[in-house]
Amino acid sequence: MKQIGLIGVGRMGRVLASKLSGYVELKIFDRDDSRLQVVSEELGIPAAANLEELANLGTIILVVPDREVISLIKDFNQLKQPVSIINVATNVAQHVLELTAAKQVTCIGAKFVAQAREMAAGAKPVIIVNERPAELALVAQEIFAPIGKIMLGNADVVTYINTQAAEKALTAAVLIEETLRCQPYANAEVIKSAIRQVAAGILKAYADDDLGPFAREIVRAIRAKLRK
Repeated sequence: MKQIGLIGVGRMGRVLASKLSGYVELKIFDRDDSRLQVVSEELGIPAAANLEELANLGTIILVVPDREVISLIKDFNQLKQPVSIINVATNVAQHVLELTAAKQVTCIGAKFVAQAREMAAGAKPVIIVNERPAELALVAQEIFAPIGKIMLGNADVVTYINTQAAEKALTAAVLIEETLRCQPYANAEVIKSAIRQVAAGILKAYADDDLGPFAREIVRAIRAKLRK
């Protein structure tokens, strides 16, 4: 199996480590030592002691917050050895990766149209792998193919896709909360259930083209309003 390093075992990193562990020989790393040890023990995946150990594997996946991506690439620049980096962070553009990386460090974006909790529950994400550099694009496709649907193209479009989806979903959740809050029968538990069960459930059914008659009527009314 291909040897891969993975940095960052927060919500998404832990899910990815779990999904990938059966397909690649994985080592994980996180600057939070206690979290690293917990995830390592829970998933049965060895933890790397430092970045040098990961660099020796040749290929590394970064699953860290946007602000940490650049600093980690600079750390690998200092190691003076060839390494390929696959960045999952949504808001770090391909051209920024390329400008930051030293000559011996090759970077590519592979970004997920997904949410960590849904992936943990078994949902398969769409993963858009940047089309360049071509050789590393092939590597990224091979690594992620077992866990989702791969598309080759401009991975930076995921920033817009995920932002729009998140903003619209959260707008709906806030509107539901504000609308129901003034009703005497709608306590906190009722509101949470309306958002978690009704709203989220209907969104999933809409995505799966599995709406019931009541919901389909609402969709038709919404589309009629949008056409006006």
